[in-house]
Amino acid sequence: MAENFLSGDLSGAFAGAGAQLGAIRQQNDQLAQQVSEGKLRMNPDSANKAAAVYEKEGDKVDKLARKAYLLERVEGLGEYRSAQELATKFGQKATNGVNGAAELLGQLRDELFRKANLFREAARDYVATDEQIAQDLQRGNQE
Repeated sequence: MAENFLSGDLSGAFAGAGAQLGAIRQQNDQLAQQVSEGKLRMNPDSANKAAAVYEKEGDKVDKLARKAYLLERVEGLGEYRSAQELATKFGQKATNGVNGAAELLGQLRDELFRKANLFREAARDYVATDEQIAQDLQRGNQE
């Protein structure tokens, strides 16, 4: 990977990052399915702590994504054609659509926030189930 970076070819590295992002997205899809089917309920305190960690990391990744977008325009490399070509390459690596660093970081940020929301949803389901059980027990004691 270091050779790829030094030679200016990051397509392999970005493709690998895209594949990892796909795996994270798939894990979140499975988690979402478990939550929606009522198969995953989490203790609210634990779920909220986990969600807070994912949100904190999401905020960090968001800052990185914004910095990557700023690399679209690299200035100060000089007026020579080679310097301009280098600046263009940096810009393409930073914001080259789905394979650019900024886009990949933005997608990772979204998945981190999505996971935080899924944990919070699982916590709400836990509370709702707990309240339902308490109501059922009260009704059973009254009969």
